[in-house]
Amino acid sequence: MRHERVATRSFWRLKKTLARKVGFRPIEAEDVRFAYAGYKKGALAPMAGPFAQTDMTAEEFAVTFPALVTARYHGAWTLFADAPKRGYMPVGIVMGFYSHAEHALSPFMIIGDIVWFPWASARNKIEAAVNFFSIMRKQIPMMDFAHGDENQRFFEMMAKHGIVRRVGTTLNVVHGKPTAIFETRIERDD
Repeated sequence: MRHERVATRSFWRLKKTLARKVGFRPIEAEDVRFAYAGYKKGALAPMAGPFAQTDMTAEEFAVTFPALVTARYHGAWTLFADAPKRGYMPVGIVMGFYSHAEHALSPFMIIGDIVWFPWASARNKIEAAVNFFSIMRKQIPMMDFAHGDENQRFFEMMAKHGIVRRVGTTLNVVHGKPTAIFETRIERDD
């Protein structure tokens, strides 16, 4: 008897993933305290510069963080989700910058950094990111260079929801290592 292997396809639905309360808004001054808590645990280290070390005081951070974010990025949003045992609160920050902002026909945003706070669960990260990119793709096209296997798997999970797609690989971004490039899928009203 011959057994045929039936390919099962993962099926992810936005409605199911976004069943719990999630949200986002442009970053505000009150979010700095959450960013500082994440900084002290090393969550901002990938942003490099003054965030590579965790020795700043809260007062130093309150000056450095907003100055660097406004100098380096054109947009920054705080992501919210129901954190385990903590309730609805900030779980991460997305920061991006425009490419060709002056060109009216093709502006798009490149995601510079996504910072997850230490208390964000894997589920919080997926829910918050799926919500963010699902809404933002209707406003402006976005791209991300998914450095490393973990980031690539993260964006592949969002691709299963149909909100982003992989558009290629580059060898020029991180020390010649292959880096997956993802972009938001355009949602058309027609």
